[in-house]
Amino acid sequence: MDYAQSRLQARFGDRPEELLWQQLEAAPEPAAALAIARSSGLRRWLAGISSHADSHEIEIALRASWRECVNEITTWMPDGWQQALLWTRGLVDLPALCYLARGAAPLPWMFGDPVLQAYARVDSAARENLLREDFGAVVGSSSEAPARAAFPARPSPSRIRQAWLDEWRRRWPRWGDTASLENLAGLFEAAMNQPAVTGRPELLLRLHRLFRRSVLRPVAAFVYIAFAALELERLRAGLLRHAMVREGIVAS
Repeated sequence: MDYAQSRLQARFGDRPEELLWQQLEAAPEPAAALAIARSSGLRRWLAGISSHADSHEIEIALRASWRECVNEITTWMPDGWQQALLWTRGLVDLPALCYLARGAAPLPWMFGDPVLQAYARVDSAARENLLREDFGAVVGSSSEAPARAAFPARPSPSRIRQAWLDEWRRRWPRWGDTASLENLAGLFEAAMNQPAVTGRPELLLRLHRLFRRSVLRPVAAFVYIAFAALELERLRAGLLRHAMVREGIVAS
């Protein structure tokens, strides 16, 4: 854990200050926003994003960066923790996967996403089988419905969130101190149940406290992943605002 902790502490210390966030969010155009982000620890999220990127290109690039972030952190950790860590990689895909699981036709941008394209490019029957095989714990399993039956028409958001958390808990290794993990699970659940709020100051404060209490303990990796998710959420909002104005989706 010494190696993992040193890497996590370095990443934690490289997080942007509130002033930089304010500068990024006040940037008048995409090139300025990207320049500000690239001057900070946010640069690690920006591979493949140019000032001319449209909203779909930004989404796909950020999703890829999230998966790479989780993969990298997983390699720092003991084997027993890796399956639980890798499960958090799918958080970024959960809304889209549940959309497909309801039987909806793939959206055009999904064909360009390196993960979602596997489900988008096949017919509806093959898509249903793939989703059950890969994500049955969340979107429904074949044992829950007769053969050829479709997924429930509209799985409720609360059911989806609870299923994701239940499967995450199932992947936790046997460990003496589950209280910290349960505390973090409560924070995850609270974040899932709330609309995104810029910065989420109260949640960040609680995560700070938990991170300080988790020094040299494996749970620190999950706490950092939670910080990374909030960081990516706020960066995404700042970058998409510019792209959507340019595309005429929202007014400036």
